[in-house]
Amino acid sequence: MKKLLQIIYISRSTFESHDVTNKIEPNVARILAKSRMNNRVNGLVGVLYFGDGVFFQCLEGEEDAVNSLLTKLEVDNRHKDLKVISKKYIDNLSFGDWAMKFAPLDEQIKQFLKENNFQTFDPYLFSGEIINKFLNLLFNSHDVSSDLNQANSLNLAAKNVQDKTTAVNSAQLKSNLALILSIIAFVVSLITFFSSRNIV
Repeated sequence: MKKLLQIIYISRSTFESHDVTNKIEPNVARILAKSRMNNRVNGLVGVLYFGDGVFFQCLEGEEDAVNSLLTKLEVDNRHKDLKVISKKYIDNLSFGDWAMKFAPLDEQIKQFLKENNFQTFDPYLFSGEIINKFLNLLFNSHDVSSDLNQANSLNLAAKNVQDKTTAVNSAQLKSNLALILSIIAFVVSLITFFSSRNIV
C-alpha cells in the first residue's frame, strides 16, 4: 500500500497583483484552475490561500505524486522563496474531494491574524502551533470559488436559455415573414390572373 503524504509550503509571488475579482486575484485564479485540473489527474487534494503576496498551500496525496508536484513547484517562476514548513505521513486525506480548495481573505482570516498579533499575512513568522491553527481555519473556511463556479454555471445556463429563446423567436419571425410573403404573392397572382381575364 502506498503511503499518503501531506506537505505545507509557503512562497512569495513574483507577479504583480491586480485588482481582485470575485475575491480571487486574477493570476491566482489561473493558478487555481490549472491546479484543480492537474490535481484531479494526479489524485491530489488540498487547500490554497493567497494574501499579501504570499502563498500558503497544503497538499495531500500519494507520496510519489506529492513529491513530483513539489519538484515542479520548486522551479515555477510565478513564486520564489519556497519553504516547506511541514511534511508528514497521514492515514487519511483531510480534504475529501477538494482537488484544490481556495480560501479567500475574509473577516475570519483578518480576525485570526489580529488575534495572533500579525498586521499582514506572513506565514514565514508563524510558529508550528499557529500553522496548525491556520490550517484548521482554512479547512473549515468557505470556498468562494465554488460560488463563483456555481454562478458561472447559472449564467451559462441562463445564456443558453436566452440563446434558444432568441433562436425560436428568430425562426418564428422568419416563418411569419414567409407566410406574409406567400399571401402577398398569392394575392398578386390572383390580381394578375383576373386582370388578364379583364374581370377586375
